Amino acid sequence: MSFDEEYDRPPVVFVPAGEDDEQREENLEMVKPSPGYFTSSVLIADAIIKRSEVTVLDYTANQVTVRYQIDGIWHSGNPMDRETGDYMLATLKQLAGMDYRERRQRQTGNFGTEFQKAKQKARVVSQGVATGERVVIYLTWKKDVIDKVEDLGMRESMQEQLKQLLRFDEKGMMLVAGMSKEGYTSAWRGVLNACDRLTRDFYVIEEESLVEEEVINFGSVTFDSGKGETAMSPIPALMLREPNVLAFNDLPDGKSVDEICDLSNKYNMPVYVRAQGRNCIEAIRRVAKLKPDLGKFAKLLKFVVCMRTLRRLCPKCRIEYPPHPKLLQKLGLPVGRVASLYQPFIYRQGMLDEDEEEIQPCEHCSGIGYKGLTGIFELLTVTDELKKAIAQKADTKSLTKIAAANRHVSMRQEGAILVAKGETSVEELQRVLTAKPKSKAK
Repeated sequence: MSFDEEYDRPPVVFVPAGEDDEQREENLEMVKPSPGYFTSSVLIADAIIKRSEVTVLDYTANQVTVRYQIDGIWHSGNPMDRETGDYMLATLKQLAGMDYRERRQRQTGNFGTEFQKAKQKARVVSQGVATGERVVIYLTWKKDVIDKVEDLGMRESMQEQLKQLLRFDEKGMMLVAGMSKEGYTSAWRGVLNACDRLTRDFYVIEEESLVEEEVINFGSVTFDSGKGETAMSPIPALMLREPNVLAFNDLPDGKSVDEICDLSNKYNMPVYVRAQGRNCIEAIRRVAKLKPDLGKFAKLLKFVVCMRTLRRLCPKCRIEYPPHPKLLQKLGLPVGRVASLYQPFIYRQGMLDEDEEEIQPCEHCSGIGYKGLTGIFELLTVTDELKKAIAQKADTKSLTKIAAANRHVSMRQEGAILVAKGETSVEELQRVLTAKPKSKAK
């Protein structure tokens, strides 16, 4: 009896590395008799079911620990003994076209998989470390491009407000903000797609090496910084086309901000710009740190849109609970109007129910408690009082106080609304709002 027949191997189809079909078939036949073929199938199937983009195997003298990165968060998998892990790694390396005997030097390889009617590409990276060896498996998922603010999670009332604000057709600036690896590009695309592009001509000015996926009915005009060009280089020729709105997806320095402001003033034209920021006020402060002419910038700035992403509670297994009044008060939610909040049910192996029967992980979220992401949007209208404070180099605390006095709904308050609706948990909101900034977007 073969190993596959003796055990119920997940029906993962492997497409090994190789220069031609014959070599790929040879690589596959080499690993099929090995116990590592079964374990590799289990690992890859588990990663796909859990929607893991990165799987890390850490080899020590006695065991192999497994971690999955899902929606940006690390989760521990079931560890395995060293012998089982070694067979599995030899199989993975053979499938990826790597030398399974090499355990110290860095190696990289690739193979394909097909499971549950979906195809993925797997990139394997191995490197010897002081404790043994570390192996990282990157699964490439085909993701649908989400480019509408309603699909990204913006509240309906805010959508209407945004569409009204986007109708301005005279000089002025809109700032779109977000964070790297948190929908930085999606937020930008979502806002651009909310524009009325049927009655006005829009163009995005982009560096050649940073061109992003096209937004329908937005013309793309590029420049090459390697040749000494800047975002202003294509402007003279572009203005002959009589555009109505120009968008700039990068602000490298204060000089660029000043030039964009001058352009808006000269042609009495709206300009849209993008910058990093965890909330609207922080985005303004980040632009200010580029040292532009703050008087020009503040005078032109009309409104700021910011988006963050957080994990959505699994609707199948989330747990309802009555919130304590102090918790509601802390969230800024009206006591008495929110009867229930929700928290994740996080599966742990060996959990028992009331009848002492072993609990199985939720099939919808694989026992993680969350599935998928949603966005928190913040929309700040820049009042005259805020403009004056920005021009006078006011700090974050002062700007936040002014915005609050004008009844601005903050990022924290927007997140609390998602908690009240059962979209996410208090813990997840807290995690996102207290997270340290990640590296600069590319």
